[in-house]
Amino acid sequence: MQRMTLLLRHMALVALATCCVPGAHAKQAQTALQAQKTVQKAVGKKAAATARPQSSVNAVNAPARETPVTHLRDPFAALVRTGDAGEHLNLPPGIAGLQVATLRLQGLVKGPDGMIAVVANPQDRVYFLHAGDRIFDGLVATIDMDKITFQQVNKDAFGRPVQREIVKRLYPIAGEEQ
Repeated sequence: MQRMTLLLRHMALVALATCCVPGAHAKQAQTALQAQKTVQKAVGKKAAATARPQSSVNAVNAPARETPVTHLRDPFAALVRTGDAGEHLNLPPGIAGLQVATLRLQGLVKGPDGMIAVVANPQDRVYFLHAGDRIFDGLVATIDMDKITFQQVNKDAFGRPVQREIVKRLYPIAGEEQ
């Protein structure tokens, strides 16, 4: 009888979980059918037909160890993903793996073919960028005597590409984000 009571609590908890957790209906319904078959085998068809499920109040007070609830996503995770330094991505080696947010402008050099920017990544590796070079999340738009301009491409929460212009100065102006 105690086993039947536990199984009925489990069935009520499963029914409550299917109402509250979206997408869990199919799996929970399958679990409920298995529990019902187990009850019929253990107690017999007559006892299972006359048994009534307990109220949902008792199902809420049931121990949490009976059915683990799996969630589809973290409700506290940010919906908008950016290519900032906080993410650990599998970046390609070299210039193709540089991210705009993590670069530090070390210097600017005037060469025979135009301006060259000397930048460093967080691991203090130095790279030489030319106008038009592609990096991981954008491209080098222009290189001037005191600044470098990037065209950064990200995606918004709906997956649409969002393009913005980021300027990194050799000598930052007070109050400007670097």
